[in-house]
Amino acid sequence: MAEETENKKEIKWYDLKAQFLNIWKNLIHLNADPHDIAFGLALGIFVGFLPIMGIQMVVAGLVCLPFKHANKPAAVAGVWITNPLTVIPIYAFIYWVGTFFYPADHVVTPSTIMSKMTAVLKLDGFIEQTKGFLALGADIFLPMCIGGAVVGIIAMIPTYFITKKSIMVYRAKKSAKKAGSDAK
Repeated sequence: MAEETENKKEIKWYDLKAQFLNIWKNLIHLNADPHDIAFGLALGIFVGFLPIMGIQMVVAGLVCLPFKHANKPAAVAGVWITNPLTVIPIYAFIYWVGTFFYPADHVVTPSTIMSKMTAVLKLDGFIEQTKGFLALGADIFLPMCIGGAVVGIIAMIPTYFITKKSIMVYRAKKSAKKAGSDAK
């Protein structure tokens, strides 16, 4: 009973280590094949690097649908690679990576954003301003999408193998421990 109470202690939202360990504990205890969990988590990591904050969990669930062996809860957990504390550095990084594949007219800094928005606002008419804002988005959003996809694909590979191996090792140790205690 004391062990159950200890496992159910409340974790503070700002305790990132405890949050990570709690998510990891829940993943390794899922009643699913290690491949399925690892594949789902890898898909979630991929979606987590896409610049679609706010709809990532839904997209992760949808991305799992065509894959019979992708664990949906693991995929949803994977998108939390981007969270309120990590989103700014991750989005800055994926933008930087994306500019290698889709060079923006200017590297986006606060001053370039301000000057571009000022130029757009000086355009005549709603249609011209809308085109200007969409063009501004292309300089920011397209490099982020491309960079997010590139970084996401690269991050999927070690995520899958590390997760699968870790779950297999954990379960083997747990089985060996149980077999040892059953033998006594």
